[in-house]
Amino acid sequence: MNHRLYAALGAVLAMMPVSALAGSSPTPSPGLDTVLAAAPGSDFVEADKTAPGVIEGAFNAQQYIAFGTTTNPTAVKATLDRDGFIAGYGKTWVQRATAHAVVEAVVAFSGGPGAKNWLAASELADKSDPSYKNPITITGIDPYYGAHFVNTTNKTYIDEYAFVKGNDFYLVAVASIADDVAPTAVAQAQAQYKAAPAYTVPPADWPTTPSSNSTAFNIGYWMGRILIFALIGGVVALAIGLVMRSRRRSATALPTGYGTIPAVPAVVVPMSPDGNFWWDGQAWRDASREAPASAQRSPDGAFWWDGAKWRAVPRPPM
Repeated sequence: MNHRLYAALGAVLAMMPVSALAGSSPTPSPGLDTVLAAAPGSDFVEADKTAPGVIEGAFNAQQYIAFGTTTNPTAVKATLDRDGFIAGYGKTWVQRATAHAVVEAVVAFSGGPGAKNWLAASELADKSDPSYKNPITITGIDPYYGAHFVNTTNKTYIDEYAFVKGNDFYLVAVASIADDVAPTAVAQAQAQYKAAPAYTVPPADWPTTPSSNSTAFNIGYWMGRILIFALIGGVVALAIGLVMRSRRRSATALPTGYGTIPAVPAVVVPMSPDGNFWWDGQAWRDASREAPASAQRSPDGAFWWDGAKWRAVPRPPM
């Protein structure tokens, strides 16, 4: 999910009727920061909200779209507005021992029909993603959809459940570098459904004229992927970085002249489990061909610290 420009948004808003802009959106109650379920266990650490691409805290419609990859951000923004987007809130946790990542998000709409439209559009978008493999099911939640993803490029597995309760759209996704997330995803989705209130906008205050469901299906083709691999893939990389960092306990073979392990660098470089690749925030890079610019360097610049050992900085091809 990459950042997009919204240059055309002003033109879209300019063409909207004045009455559509004049109304004020209701305030969700209870607040969205109180409706997300707790982490699956005490060994899950909440992610740093300053980490690139991490969903942590409140977000608006444009930020929500920026979490995702879409071929038409302006159309998606217009659809969110038409469906009655009010506000969103998300949390991200990582488990160091397993390099598991959990992402939860809630998006409040002005009414139930708008939330259901967004659920339909999100399902269509997710199932058109190249990494989508098959649907997954769960009991006790309705309406919902479940999706299992496998990204062979960065070797990431994700189970995602999305559902609507009242006027709110919820997303729960669990990711790992191993195909072992199903139990956690089911339990966390059920916990989230139980924790979610019946609504955050009373049904009596919902719009009397719901948006078109056909529009939601059409927008699904344009959305691309929302809150899946570009976001969660980076979170998994963050989890891997924490795992590598926690394993710096024993002596490490260092190049000549470097007899001690340095202090923890300001920037942790997420490495793959085999140590052959590092994560640049969007893709895995071959550590034998290039070194991350943010990595800690030796005084002579010949070596870089990967969180566990010194590596020679690759020379540029002749």
